[in-house]
Amino acid sequence: MPNWFWLISVALYGGCIGSFLNVVIYRLPEGKSLITPGSRCPSCSHDLAWYDNVPVLAWFWLRGKCRYCKAPISFQYPMVEALTALMFMGLFWAYYMQPFGTAPLRSQFFHPGLSQTWPVFVVHLLLLAGLFASTVIDAKLFIIPRSIPWTITLVAAVVLPAAVWYGTTPLVIGLLPISPPKGTCGAAGGLIGVGLALLLLKFKILPLSFADYEVLYEAHLAKHGTDSKDEDGPGEPVQWFHYPHARREVIKELAFLALPVAGMLIGIWLGPAGSANWPSWVLALGGAGFGYLVGAGLVWMTRILGSLAFGKEAMGLGDVHLLAAIGAVLGPGESVPVFFIAPFFGLAAAMLMFGLSALMKKRFQPIPYGPYLAGAAVVVMIFREPIMDFLRPLTKIFDILFLA
Repeated sequence: MPNWFWLISVALYGGCIGSFLNVVIYRLPEGKSLITPGSRCPSCSHDLAWYDNVPVLAWFWLRGKCRYCKAPISFQYPMVEALTALMFMGLFWAYYMQPFGTAPLRSQFFHPGLSQTWPVFVVHLLLLAGLFASTVIDAKLFIIPRSIPWTITLVAAVVLPAAVWYGTTPLVIGLLPISPPKGTCGAAGGLIGVGLALLLLKFKILPLSFADYEVLYEAHLAKHGTDSKDEDGPGEPVQWFHYPHARREVIKELAFLALPVAGMLIGIWLGPAGSANWPSWVLALGGAGFGYLVGAGLVWMTRILGSLAFGKEAMGLGDVHLLAAIGAVLGPGESVPVFFIAPFFGLAAAMLMFGLSALMKKRFQPIPYGPYLAGAAVVVMIFREPIMDFLRPLTKIFDILFLA
């Protein structure tokens, strides 16, 4: 079958996933189940028929109103579905049809193309969907529900090593976050350190950082109130809230990080030198773990150093988990350009908001950092090969110093 058939099929699949993302975006921040109850009108709570849930089209033939109570249906629903379909279609085109970018997939369909690489492609689609949902939630509420990056990481840790069994060709290996034995041992040591740190946190041997954040935030709202003129929601605090003891709290996070960092260094030190004859699926699992740790470490250290330098909380822990998930899917080397490309998205957004503010004489709410990480990840996914070729000398130096 021609690639165009599969391109359209992936787009239709994306529309269905977009319908589920609407549920995620609406329910997850409120702590509601994503499974029960089924789809229903938020105004009259009437259960919706299957034909009321057809992605994109249902909104138009319902004319943007509930069939039962005539309450308006937000345009966000068809927009999220349509954008997800376009993104899925775009990723398929970028991976399987275009003449540049992700080189390992530059091939005709089933020769060998998607027939061997589809498990990895599905994980990348999951990453794309998770990034999109996180972006919408973070832009609206300034939070990233941790269950989204956790789910991405778990699926990557299971499916990517299994993909080696399904297709052991260089095509598949080229897409996996393969780590050398030393890196795999470092990932194992670092993850053991994370587990120990979480146990110490659970038994209150290590202190929890920012434990009184909500109490101080509520006190701030009680003192300063919110801007009731904001028509898009309940309003922002009249005076922006900054946690007053950020430097003290990130020192606690340094104590937490000490165990994972020590475990990773010990694992690298004890790991066998060179290219030991280990199964590819073990190296793929190690690469996912090492990518998770590198991604998390890059943002977490920026958060700690920024907070120590400026006395204000710099970046959120949701961003830590998001780049960790990106690293688990794409690999430790790929998480580095994601980290460094993201600020350019932030600069472009800041310039755009500044221009719109001056033009429309309206104050625009700043965008959190999660969407910039998501945008940078998409750039790396599409242009992975040229970006990594450019960074190849640096990665070789890292391998010689730490993993050789």
